[in-house]
Amino acid sequence: MSSLQSLANAGYMTYFLAVKSVPIVAIGSSIVFAISPWPTILTIRRARSTLQFPFAPFFFYFVQSIIYTLYGWTTSNLVVGGTSLLGVVLGLYYVLVYYKYAHDRTQVTRMLTSAMLVIMLLAHQVATRSPEETQIITGIPANILSVFTAASPLLQLKNILRRKDASCLPLGMSSMNVVAGTIWSIYGIMLGDLLVICPNLFALTMGVIQVSLILLYPGVKVNSIAEVDAKLPPLTKPTKKISPRYNKKVNRPE
Repeated sequence: MSSLQSLANAGYMTYFLAVKSVPIVAIGSSIVFAISPWPTILTIRRARSTLQFPFAPFFFYFVQSIIYTLYGWTTSNLVVGGTSLLGVVLGLYYVLVYYKYAHDRTQVTRMLTSAMLVIMLLAHQVATRSPEETQIITGIPANILSVFTAASPLLQLKNILRRKDASCLPLGMSSMNVVAGTIWSIYGIMLGDLLVICPNLFALTMGVIQVSLILLYPGVKVNSIAEVDAKLPPLTKPTKKISPRYNKKVNRPE
């Protein structure tokens, strides 16, 4: 009887520690996820080129962090607001670095301009509506954007399969989709909250697919501007066109 009581106590303590530790681990995973794009951004800075990396993952992460910060403010949730604010700061840095070294900034500018207009509209709604309304107004877009953030690296899926090269996938973000998606899914199950479970379960699935592609098609990493130049065709100097006026042979008297 005492052994059964000991097992029951051990089970209770394990559950109690899990309940207390999982939220802390979830916060830690969010912080690590915010830092995970850093190696990719460092590669872009060293090469002074965006290379093969798409803009979408950095863009969606930045916008998602802003909206989650608004959500944390409306719900007075310091955990969500604090980790999301860190994501805003780092996401802004990632976006600025990408913008600086992008060869064609037209699409990048268009995406950022559209996002800022939507964010300003949401901020106005947060400032003028009741907390109950703003939780829905900010919570639903934040969840949708978290899905976009997780899936955005796979926008290059067709090219990856055609070229058998997954080097365009950001390894850090893909790996953390698996880790953070797993932890937050467990936390959501403990809370019984589908709004937490569903997007994180989706992120976990996307992360597994991305990491599998990286392992299957590692490709060749480009780390320096010298390697970028080596892949480009040699530059040819344009030939000067000589006007017929000056192309005539001048006969000089002997």
